[in-house]
Amino acid sequence: MKNKFLRKLIMVEVIFILYILGIEKSAFSQDELSQNEKISLQPQTVQQKTLADEDAPVLEIKKSNENSSLFIIELKNADLVDFFRVLAHSYRLNILVGEKVQGKITASFTGVTLEEVLERIADMYNLKMEKRGNVIFIKPNLVTKVFYLRHIEAKTLLEEGSSEEEEVSEGSFQNQGESSSESEIVKSRKATIYDLLSGEGKVLLGKQFNSIMVIDYPKNIERIKSYLEMVDRGMSSRIFKLKYISAKELVKESEEESKEESEESALEETTQESNE
Repeated sequence: MKNKFLRKLIMVEVIFILYILGIEKSAFSQDELSQNEKISLQPQTVQQKTLADEDAPVLEIKKSNENSSLFIIELKNADLVDFFRVLAHSYRLNILVGEKVQGKITASFTGVTLEEVLERIADMYNLKMEKRGNVIFIKPNLVTKVFYLRHIEAKTLLEEGSSEEEEVSEGSFQNQGESSSESEIVKSRKATIYDLLSGEGKVLLGKQFNSIMVIDYPKNIERIKSYLEMVDRGMSSRIFKLKYISAKELVKESEEESKEESEESALEETTQESNE
């Protein structure tokens, strides 16, 4: 009787021990799986963080160790207005930025003065930097230029024009229908002067007789100047279907002609020197 009781007791203890071991093994397996998941997720998290760091804007301004008047500046996809604001706050500058100044900047400067940095950025982004007393004003570098026309009516040049297709040939301005031909040419042009304006540019009818006033950046002003010179003299030496000719193509062709003339002139001078 006693032996039976001992056997039952031993069996109960064995079952209890096996049960405890099973629980520990299950818990260990879950811990191991959890650790593996953490390990497998860690590289992905690091990769996402790296990509986020690469896309993040960089705006670093610090003085050079060699010369305190020179600076090292690192910019990556930084907001232009934020750069001017940080520069003014960190180095006690009075900078007033116009509301139309905008854009992103990526640049690296080493061993430069703050004045040089401001000038280079102003040139790159078509900005005008003006100092009045202790305040630096920064705004878009829009200039105003008035052009006077001799052969084409300024008002007609700014109109949309008709959809008719006209051709201009040599001597078209020398016949009896000079005024009507001129009107047809301008109408078929469909006011392509607007193609040469920037997003902020404007072209208006001038107050002076037969004049056009253009407000834009200097580069655009020069292009419009070349275009007006070409159309005002009537383009009498060539034949064009002006309905399909854009102002950009005309200006480009004019620049190429000027380049060819310069090369021919240089070649003639070289030939004359060799003959002498």
